[in-house]
Amino acid sequence: MLFKPREPAFLLVALAMVAASASYGGLVPALLTLALECLMFAFVPNVTQMGIFVPLAIGVSLFNAHARSTSRKPLASRLDAEGESLRRASSKEQRDQALFHSAIEQFGQRLVSRPDLPSFLHEAVFLLANTLEVEFVELLELSSDRQALHLRAGAGWKEEGARQLSQEMGKRSPAGFALLTREPVLIEALQEEERFQVPPRLRDHGAVSGLCVLIEGVDSSFGVLGAYTRTRRSFTQAELQFVRSAAGVLTRAIRLQQQFEAQRRLEEWLQLLAEELRDYVLCLLSPTGHVTDWNAGAERLTGWKAEEILGQELSRFYPAELVARGKTGRALGMAEAEGRFEETGYRVRKDGSRFWADMVLTALHAPGGALRGFSLVMKDRTSLRQAEEERGRLVEQLAEEERLAAVLTQLPAGVLIAEIPSGRTVLWNRQMEEITRLPFQPFASLEEYQHHRRILRFHPDGRAYQPHELPLARTILTGEVVKDEEMIIERGDGTRGVVLVSAAPVRDAEGQPIWAVLTVIDVTERKKAEEAQRFLAEASRILGESLELEETLTRLEHLDFHQSTNGCGFLLLEEDGSPERLSADVPPARATLLHAVLRHTVGEVLETGRPLLVPEVGEQHLRALAPDEEHLRQFREAPLVSYVVVPLVARGRIIGVIGYVSTRPESPFGQQELATVEELARRAALAIDNARLYQQAQDAIRARDELFSIAAHELRTPLNALHLKAQVLQRSLHKQPALEQDNRFGEGIQVIAQQADRLSRMIGNLLDISRIRVGQLQLEPEELNLASLVKDVVERMRESLGAAGCELHVELTETAPGQWDRMRLEQVVTNLLSNALKYGVGKPIEVRVWEHERSVMLSVRDHGIGIPPDKIEHIFGRFERAVSGRQFAGLGLGLYVTRQIIDEHGGRIRVESHPGEGSTFTVELPRTG
Repeated sequence: MLFKPREPAFLLVALAMVAASASYGGLVPALLTLALECLMFAFVPNVTQMGIFVPLAIGVSLFNAHARSTSRKPLASRLDAEGESLRRASSKEQRDQALFHSAIEQFGQRLVSRPDLPSFLHEAVFLLANTLEVEFVELLELSSDRQALHLRAGAGWKEEGARQLSQEMGKRSPAGFALLTREPVLIEALQEEERFQVPPRLRDHGAVSGLCVLIEGVDSSFGVLGAYTRTRRSFTQAELQFVRSAAGVLTRAIRLQQQFEAQRRLEEWLQLLAEELRDYVLCLLSPTGHVTDWNAGAERLTGWKAEEILGQELSRFYPAELVARGKTGRALGMAEAEGRFEETGYRVRKDGSRFWADMVLTALHAPGGALRGFSLVMKDRTSLRQAEEERGRLVEQLAEEERLAAVLTQLPAGVLIAEIPSGRTVLWNRQMEEITRLPFQPFASLEEYQHHRRILRFHPDGRAYQPHELPLARTILTGEVVKDEEMIIERGDGTRGVVLVSAAPVRDAEGQPIWAVLTVIDVTERKKAEEAQRFLAEASRILGESLELEETLTRLEHLDFHQSTNGCGFLLLEEDGSPERLSADVPPARATLLHAVLRHTVGEVLETGRPLLVPEVGEQHLRALAPDEEHLRQFREAPLVSYVVVPLVARGRIIGVIGYVSTRPESPFGQQELATVEELARRAALAIDNARLYQQAQDAIRARDELFSIAAHELRTPLNALHLKAQVLQRSLHKQPALEQDNRFGEGIQVIAQQADRLSRMIGNLLDISRIRVGQLQLEPEELNLASLVKDVVERMRESLGAAGCELHVELTETAPGQWDRMRLEQVVTNLLSNALKYGVGKPIEVRVWEHERSVMLSVRDHGIGIPPDKIEHIFGRFERAVSGRQFAGLGLGLYVTRQIIDEHGGRIRVESHPGEGSTFTVELPRTG
């Protein structure tokens, strides 16, 4: 193909030339122009094509002028206009290039003149905005977690718009998209973009077009540089290149700032390090061992000033006898051969005094491997050396003093003395072996003691001790004084014990710690006793909370007195000695063990009446307990370690047995556990016996109440007949004047009627007692006037009151309405009047009814014998009476029933009384009962 243009612009110009030839000259000029262009693109090099366009255009113009003379002037005018346009575009591009170049130079100048980064960035964004002729410029910094962009510097943004910049990442903004793709982003029209979302801040500021480029930091992207304008605009490649150049300048500025900050931090760190090392000798040596550098610490410790020691040999720091033996040469040789040489020994100061020092000599090599010299570090250890020598002398002296060993042997506590700071065991006593139940082996170091595994050590909460938590280690490492710290140890025989551990340092005359003394006191038995007392106190509380037999037995099943138990088992006996109940509310495997132990041992315990303790269960015991091979296997797997069975004795009679088993080899039962179970058995037997007696008493009460109910129903029939007959006799007496005049007949009939009423009330109280006990005292409230009700009861009893010589004073309010049970309130008023009549014979009785706020009040006052103070709080109980004796008959149920009725109405009753002055009973009833 002949037509092969190298640049798209050439194609556009060629097509324009053909169109112009066709327009001005017709078909022939257009074809001629096309042919000429094809030849030019085929044979003329790319670099000369643009140069041929001008002659070609002139030739086409001449041809068109000859063919169509009428079109010469318009065509010439168009060609002149296009040429002028090309010249203007070329001129603007040159001006822009010059402008951009000038701006970049200004960036560099301001970077030099503004060493502080914030000021430079602020000026840079405004210079960029002015150069590009845009309204907005933003410099966004990527957060440390690389999840957000934050405005570092900006131009043209409102304050609220700047605050929104912390949210834009990913495809949520042009800047986030640039970070995501790591490519420049050119935006001609934001509203037409589909690559990313348009942030609200850009819409709010009216931005239309823009571009974004990355800013690189030292190790990763620093952020994004963006520019936006309110007018639609296609940013040119020159403008994009300018922004990228600006971003490059900013990148260099940021890197310089980061490097400056790193350098500053390094200098600060070195300064701090120099301060920390001022007690060290730090110097550099040449390959031949001559001093080339000297620090202030070296001058302070040795007395040599820098100008005095520079160029001197390493041997100036060694004692003469070591120099004579070639010590310095060997030190340099070993450091060069092995890279490092360490030793501790005496060194010499300028004044000739000696000091004990740790020295480290390190060879320094160039990248190619050549020896550049040595670094020398020395630390004065004179005081430590003196303390170690003194401590060694004291330790040796202590080891020679047999009296101390004798004293330690007599102490009741285990004692261990260790050296500080090494932790080496110096002395111990045999009590340590008795407590740990292991042959004691001294420790060569603190580390060996910390990681000793033959004895396991635990906190009271069960956590294992960490090496740094051990009391002796704390004393050696920090000088801490530890006093009576409780520790659980697992001893050599597998059992566990509780010890109190104390540790304290021993100091020399100068106050320096030289030894650490550890004391261990075995308090296992004491802890068991304390736990037993707490357990028994808790058991007494739990067993005493209920008198119900079943609940008491359930509580007993869950009592664990020992860390290796999980509930207990017990066997109760009937009165005739036959088994009543075998119980163990524990997991099935443990229940099987308990039942087997109880069945196997109950005969022996019942026969002897003594407890049975088996501290170690052997194979023979297991075979005796297991009914078959399967149970034997279960007992071995449990494993059954020990057990204890104790009789339950109440009132001199065995009522059962209680047993516990242990399945933890480290916690077998002993005499302490036996004593605890014996005491528990005594308290449990008492609780079980009391529960049985209580159950029997409850059964008796139920039988009594049932008898009361039956007797009351059976007595009502003849009593009603007697009451009716007395009424008939009274009516008959009124019809026979002769008999009516004889007072003996009237009085006799009245006595019969009164006693019948009294018996009726007593029977009613007995029935109420039964109803109250089973919760069946029911009320039938209705609207009534308490004043009217009291008036009716008083009228019915006026004759009896008059016969007793009691003057009655009644003070009633006109109305005292409320919702109450009429029959029950009549019973209350009758009981109170009868009580006043009984204890106040021949004395006045006062009855009042009045209203008080939302309640109605009733009071009955007598002037009789009164109630003793010790009886007042019990007067409303069942079968309680104000005075004892036969002078005042009754069952003591009237006031009890009265109070229950008042309580059912939601009211209250109280009494005020003084011996010899009478009593006042006051009832308060809410209007709605």
